[in-house]
Amino acid sequence: MGMHFPYEPRKNQKEMIERIRECIEKRENIIIQAATGSGKTICALFPSVEYALKKKMRILYLTRTNSQQRQAILELKEMEEDGVTAIGFQGRINMCLLAEENESFRNGGNEEISRLCSARKKRTIEALKKGKKLVNGCQFFANFLAYNKIPSEMDGRILSAEEVIKYCKKNELCPYEISKKLVRKAMVVVAPYIYLFDPILQEMLREWNFSSFEKTILIVDEAHNLPEYCRKILSPSLSLFTVKKAISEAEEYKINEKDVIYICDVLADIISSLRQQYISFSEESIVNDAIVPPGEIEKELRKRGIVRREVEMLAEKLMEYGEIVLDIKEERNMLPRSYLRYVGKFLFALLELDERWIKVIVDETGKNPRLEYYCLDASIAASIINEFHSSIHMSGTLFPLEEYRDSLSIKNAVLASFPSPFPKENKKIFYMEGMSTKYEEMNDEMVDVFLNNIITICNACEKNTAIFFPSYAILERFLHKGLQFSLKKLVYIEKKEMRQRDLMRQVESFKKKGGVFLSVIGGRISEGMDFPSDELEMIIIVGIPYPPPSARQQALQKYYEKKYGNGWKYAFEAPTTRKLLQAIGRLIRNENDRGIVIIMDERAKRFKKYIEMEEGKDIVKEIKSFWK
Repeated sequence: MGMHFPYEPRKNQKEMIERIRECIEKRENIIIQAATGSGKTICALFPSVEYALKKKMRILYLTRTNSQQRQAILELKEMEEDGVTAIGFQGRINMCLLAEENESFRNGGNEEISRLCSARKKRTIEALKKGKKLVNGCQFFANFLAYNKIPSEMDGRILSAEEVIKYCKKNELCPYEISKKLVRKAMVVVAPYIYLFDPILQEMLREWNFSSFEKTILIVDEAHNLPEYCRKILSPSLSLFTVKKAISEAEEYKINEKDVIYICDVLADIISSLRQQYISFSEESIVNDAIVPPGEIEKELRKRGIVRREVEMLAEKLMEYGEIVLDIKEERNMLPRSYLRYVGKFLFALLELDERWIKVIVDETGKNPRLEYYCLDASIAASIINEFHSSIHMSGTLFPLEEYRDSLSIKNAVLASFPSPFPKENKKIFYMEGMSTKYEEMNDEMVDVFLNNIITICNACEKNTAIFFPSYAILERFLHKGLQFSLKKLVYIEKKEMRQRDLMRQVESFKKKGGVFLSVIGGRISEGMDFPSDELEMIIIVGIPYPPPSARQQALQKYYEKKYGNGWKYAFEAPTTRKLLQAIGRLIRNENDRGIVIIMDERAKRFKKYIEMEEGKDIVKEIKSFWK
């Protein structure tokens, strides 16, 4: 007997499930663009669970955020299918009860927390063996060792990470160790991206009973984030601040080796001189990075008497001294962080990287320049995808699909898009001619054109409105011109350095009282928040959110041009389309929602192949007509 779908199927859901089912059976990878509200999560899980039960396989469901994790677990519970076990698994730092008690631990990176945890576990085991008092160990781990099994209340269930943490807190057990046991047995594991795409954590995943990805179905949620995520995870960087910290660390821990201090001084000098040479920093500048020509760093090192073969020797020394620092910090119950070790690792990377990386000098603030080895090829980290039985990649903002497939080098890929299940007449998108945020056109006169249009539209329409600007710098220009004082409504502003708590307070007030919310495209409001019903009814997008023409973006364009003959489309058009779709997606969350989008930029018509829109000639009249 077949499985029972837990809901009344929405428009397109049956077709989506059938396409996914077919791809799983044929061992293909499917890349799906489906509008917000399509029910992508359940459509991916339903045929995957069905197949996995039949073939005794497993499912790895990857998410970027914890809220997406909760949604997947919720859908699995709704399915109420016999034989389905699942666990929501988070990073060690999110599950560590010790980190809750010790603030310094909370700032640790994956490697640091892993090391800290290993050292405490080792001390705990030794203390238990010798019957000694536990000092600088972990009582939660000690309790877990005494228990050493999956609690009966958790066995054979579908559990979120929060449920595991809550149970473990109550019973003083280590949530991470209990979760590892559950991961080994669970049919479905819901985890953050990093567990598959970080090489070290991937090995851990293999050890936890994922030894063969061939017998696993992979689901990637909010997949539009993945290409840039895969590039960033393989892009090490070294800031001037870090090098100076390494010098201070050497002094603090009495490391008097001249070579160690010298290489750190040299690197600090090189970073400063590259910044001086290649970046003219200014507050107005939209680009604060530059490509460092091939061989330039090696040349700078040679000038200071360091040849290539010595770099490896110096990197090893830095790593060795870094290990000594880590050991001392562990003994003192401190977070095991070593800047010397970090500098050593960065030097090793200099020796290993090929033409798929570029060296870039970056300085966003004018205070802390950094040298970065920027990875141009997302498929290096993503190549693991092709080892799975089948993979499902889904998002409401994946257009252009072929760019996603090519960026990650996904083989046997099927591209599929599904229209919104909601009535077409519930949403209208207009673009306006005679306006552009193009850098060379964005003078005071153009700002006034935008300003007058925004004020006219907002004051003529009594609707909850979000206005998305291309950047905080441009938003500031409008605030400087007094936009917030010209609107006859409550005005809310998402500031650059705003804490999440303060932003959420503003969002709640906006939802209840209404008004106009000024924000940036690609920010927290345009990409991560829901506004159902009349909480948001109009969106104004000021300009087209092309990525700034940074050195990294231009290098990406050249790389894609050489590899696929599609440089501009892949490096600029694709991320811009996704940002537009993300912002538009805030508007319609169910079949009763209605809303209107105005894109204030004549270049918007270039995106008609991805977004259905029409020119707004008499925009206020057209808006009022829509709401009649």
